[in-house]
Amino acid sequence: MLDWDAISPAELRELNERMSDGRIAEMYGVSVGKVRYKRKKFGITPMDRLWADLRVRKGETMRHFNDFAKRMLLEKPDVDMLAKAITQYAFRSGVVESMHGEGKLSDADMKELNIFFANRMAGILVKAFAGEWLQVLLLFDFYKAFAADWDAVEPDVREFELELERQLRR
Repeated sequence: MLDWDAISPAELRELNERMSDGRIAEMYGVSVGKVRYKRKKFGITPMDRLWADLRVRKGETMRHFNDFAKRMLLEKPDVDMLAKAITQYAFRSGVVESMHGEGKLSDADMKELNIFFANRMAGILVKAFAGEWLQVLLLFDFYKAFAADWDAVEPDVREFELELERQLRR
């Protein structure tokens, strides 16, 4: 049997990220209550296990949360809020906001641009959620010709990762 009294905070943290309190208790021949007490004493929370699981993007926990998020987004979509949030994320927060702050765009310009972009985004979402994929494909097929000479895109997913980390650390 392993010596429970000699376990270090680093060792318990590593075990906590891989197994339940019950499995740790069984491994050391102590009660679950003792494991929880020492985990709390060392400042190790159950969220540390969840964070480790989500950080490596594997395990049942991540699949559960991902499936839940998918249902939240697809079963009863709030097109208005989704379009506005996407507009804020993809369009407004960044270069456009900098241009506005530098006086290159007036408040009226910003309002007009935000409304235009959000309404266009809402149109795509409405068609997608309605399953009208042919119309979406035909629209994209028409507009892709205008972007043929653009540089290749570089998907920016940093904020997704930062927001996940921020939410888990709350």
